[in-house]
Amino acid sequence: MTKKQEWIHINKASQNNLKNFSLKIPRNKFVVITGVSGSGKSSLAFDIINKEGQRGFFIHLSAQARKFTGKLEKAQVGNIKGLTPTIAIAQKNTNNNPRSTVGTLTDIYDYLRLLFARFGKHHLNEKPTRALFSFNHSVGACPQCKGLGLEDKISVDLLISDKNKTIRESCFRITNPDGYIIYSQVTMESLNEVCKANGFSVDIPWKDLSEEQKNIVLNGSDKIKILYGKHTLESRMKWSGIKAKPREKEFYKGILPVMNQILIKDRNPNILRFSQTQKCSLCQGTRLSKEALSVTILNKNINDFSRLSLKELKETLCIEQFPKAQQKTAQKIIQEMKADPYDYSKI
Repeated sequence: MTKKQEWIHINKASQNNLKNFSLKIPRNKFVVITGVSGSGKSSLAFDIINKEGQRGFFIHLSAQARKFTGKLEKAQVGNIKGLTPTIAIAQKNTNNNPRSTVGTLTDIYDYLRLLFARFGKHHLNEKPTRALFSFNHSVGACPQCKGLGLEDKISVDLLISDKNKTIRESCFRITNPDGYIIYSQVTMESLNEVCKANGFSVDIPWKDLSEEQKNIVLNGSDKIKILYGKHTLESRMKWSGIKAKPREKEFYKGILPVMNQILIKDRNPNILRFSQTQKCSLCQGTRLSKEALSVTILNKNINDFSRLSLKELKETLCIEQFPKAQQKTAQKIIQEMKADPYDYSKI
């Protein structure tokens, strides 16, 4: 049976540019408020919805605690139904840390870190600390993306100028007028030797190559060794003041490994033209180290828990699933995460 859609009902909002404006917004959905400048977007989001959501939170605090919140004025709205306490990220740079998430801002993630440090199952040489589960700490952050979950990688789509052309006909944007593919580190003929050893050539349109054949051009091959270097010995002999040395034979490295290595060391404008921000290939966007992700509770790692909704988190963390000796301590942490002392019907 399909679950009935729940709504936030806003009746007669009259804040700023809003004049007796009424609407309903679906709960548990990602909702975007759009409109021309001055239409009342911010008034609706911040001055009505967020203001009433925060007021609904604070009115359930003790009288002593409310002394420190200041006067809680009601928003200029007839009434709102179905609204729960809210969190607002204002239109200003209150936090410049790109590693922040809703979980870190609300302390829920901190409770998860504490829970995993205390009760997580692991095969580490020493007991894990809370820092191990923080993507803001060098101990827990993925070593490749430094806890951001993203990395810049060279994009094949940006490298190819015309998939109908062959490699020799400059299907790569990085091919110079002399026919040399910059960053390949080999001549066109040497690259063709690699291709022929793998059953194709540089004279086949890029679109007609198989994925395996494209991968050889892009990521290298260890089938045969070829002469490395941009210039042939014949052209080197024409140089003046430089002693020509024979080129060394090596396996073909591929274009992408060379470019990505340069990208890591030198983010120059020339190579950044061909890069795109992608999910980190090592941590797959989890932002955490392999060691952190190896620790589990109820057969889930901390990333599995952080992807759950609050409702799913409450349903998953059952105190009875912990060993009896751990239940008393674990319960204190879990209760903080499950805390829901507010009577939403009064809002």
